[in-house]
Amino acid sequence: MIRNPGKNLLILFFVLLVFLIPVLIKDPYYQHILNVVFLFTISVYGLNIIAGITGQFNIGHAGFLGIGAYISALATNSLMLSFWLAMPLAILGTAVFGFLIGYPSLRLRGVYFALTTLCFGEILSLVFENWIPVTGGPTGISRIPAPTSIRLSEGISFAFDTKIGFYYLCLIFVLLSLYINRQLLKSRLGRAMLAVRENEDLAQSAGIPITRTKIIAFILSMMFVGLCGSLYAHYFRFISPVSFSVPESFRQVTMLFVGGRGTLLGPLIGALIFTALPEVLRSIEDYQWVVYGAILMVFIVFLPKGIVGLIQDITETLRLPRNGNREQ
Repeated sequence: MIRNPGKNLLILFFVLLVFLIPVLIKDPYYQHILNVVFLFTISVYGLNIIAGITGQFNIGHAGFLGIGAYISALATNSLMLSFWLAMPLAILGTAVFGFLIGYPSLRLRGVYFALTTLCFGEILSLVFENWIPVTGGPTGISRIPAPTSIRLSEGISFAFDTKIGFYYLCLIFVLLSLYINRQLLKSRLGRAMLAVRENEDLAQSAGIPITRTKIIAFILSMMFVGLCGSLYAHYFRFISPVSFSVPESFRQVTMLFVGGRGTLLGPLIGALIFTALPEVLRSIEDYQWVVYGAILMVFIVFLPKGIVGLIQDITETLRLPRNGNREQ
C-alpha cells in the first residue's frame, strides 16, 4: 500500500477547518449561507448517485425533495412525532416513492427517462400547490419545529435550534454522504453503475442487470433526498411548493455539472458556488435563470467533467512529465 502523508495531513487540516468555521465566522448571515450550502450538498450527493455515477438524469429531483420535506413536516406538526422519528420516516417515504416511480420509468433510456422525471416533478409541484388540506397549498406549512436536542446525561445536551447547532448536525450528514459516495464508487455495485453510465449495451453483455442497477441507484438517491428534505423543513421551519418546483431541479442539476458529476467533491463545490451566486446576482434577480442556463451550457460543451474533473486532468498532466523522466 502506498501511503501519502502529505495528502493525509491536508485532509486532516481541511476537516479541522470545517469544524472550526462556526467559531471563526460570527456573522449569522454567513452561518446561514453555510447551512444552506450543506443542505444542497446532501441533496446533490443524492443526485450524483443517479445522474453522476449511473448516468440517468432526474429532472424532477426537487419534487422528491418536497416529498421528504412534507412527510417530515406533517409527521411533526400533525402526528406530533419527534424530529428523530420524522426524519427516517421521510427517508423511507421518499425511497418508496422513488421505487414506485423508478420501477416503470427506469426501463426507459436517456432523454425518455429525463422527460418522465420532468413530468413527474411538474405533477408533484401541482399536488403540493392544490392539495390544500394536506400541504397547505400556496401558503405552505409553517411553525415546523426545529430538530429536538439530544440529551446525553444531566447537564450535557446538544441543541440544534441555532444556526451553529444546525451547522454541526448538517456537517455530520454531509460527511456521511461523502463517505457513502466514496464507498459506493469503490464497491462492485458502484462499478456496475459506472458501466451502465458508460455503455448500457456493453454492461448488459457483461452480465450486469441494467434495470435492477438503475432502480437501486434511484432508491439510494431518493434516500439522500428524503434526508435533505427533512433537514430543509426543520431548518427553515416553513415549506411551500415554490421551493420544490422544476426550476429548482435544474438548479441542482447545474450544481452537479459545474462541480463535477461522478466525483466526490463535485457536489460540495457546485452547491457552494450556486448557493453563493444568487447572493451576488441579487441586482439582476430577474435574469438569474438565464445566467444559470448559460453556465450549464458552457460546462456541458467545454467542461463536461466539471471543476473537479478539470483539476484532476490538470494534475494528471503535470504528473506525466515526471513519470516519463523516471521511466527514462
